[in-house]
Amino acid sequence: MSSLEQLLLRLCFSVVTLFVVLLVKKRLRFIRRRDVPFFTAFGLLYSLFAFSGLSSIAFGTPIAVSIALVYTQPIFTAMIAWLTGKEKITPVRLGVVLMGVLGVFLVSGLLTSNVQFGLGLVFSTLTGFLYAVYLWLKRHATSRMLVDYAPFQVLFNTFLFAVPSLLVVGLLLQNVSSNPLFVGLTAPNYFQLGLLFLFALISTVLPYGLLNYVKVEEVSPTTEGLLLLGDPLMHTVWAILFFQQYVTAIQYVGGALILLSTAINLRITARNNSL
Repeated sequence: MSSLEQLLLRLCFSVVTLFVVLLVKKRLRFIRRRDVPFFTAFGLLYSLFAFSGLSSIAFGTPIAVSIALVYTQPIFTAMIAWLTGKEKITPVRLGVVLMGVLGVFLVSGLLTSNVQFGLGLVFSTLTGFLYAVYLWLKRHATSRMLVDYAPFQVLFNTFLFAVPSLLVVGLLLQNVSSNPLFVGLTAPNYFQLGLLFLFALISTVLPYGLLNYVKVEEVSPTTEGLLLLGDPLMHTVWAILFFQQYVTAIQYVGGALILLSTAINLRITARNNSL
């Protein structure tokens, strides 16, 4: 199945799942007219972010390489926080961010891979940037500006606008690309639909829903970005525990750098808050 079809079906399953959850919890609300432009932009951004990440694989980029480039996100997050005046980026904090990103490169094996430049690398790097922008807009969506919406309602609204945005993007890209793994459409079987439903539930609704519960006033942008580096670290842990895959000494060093950078950043944040 193509990146377009995978994401489109995952979003549709996610919208239905969130609708049921909000209905059962009696938290479903209509979007206020004044918030429609925000959620239109937010939905479009999410569709581009998720579609770009999947498309890097469609163009032949190894998964490990794609993960490493996607998680350059903390660099872009720190830059956005600095440019918007939300956080000061000192040389020490910047060094901590770069340490964490280096850890991701080591964990994923990017620095020891024979990587050839291609469109997949462009999509992966773009995903890292779009991820940072998504986190920035997410902080706005869960702040006081949209305090009337529950975290899962924010996600529901986002996905609701992401579906038509993705359809438009997909139709436009079908005119410029013939790659079937990029924008092709096929008739999925029941097994594929079952997998996509699980992806929607476990890998879409649950993580992004929990991410919306992060309180903006308690976690700084850079801290949030660094904590999310636990994702590639856990990929390595799962590889060891469940698939008995061999992990090199360099990957262990990378994992240690991720944990160390997060710990140092939390220490810096705690010290700054106490001043």
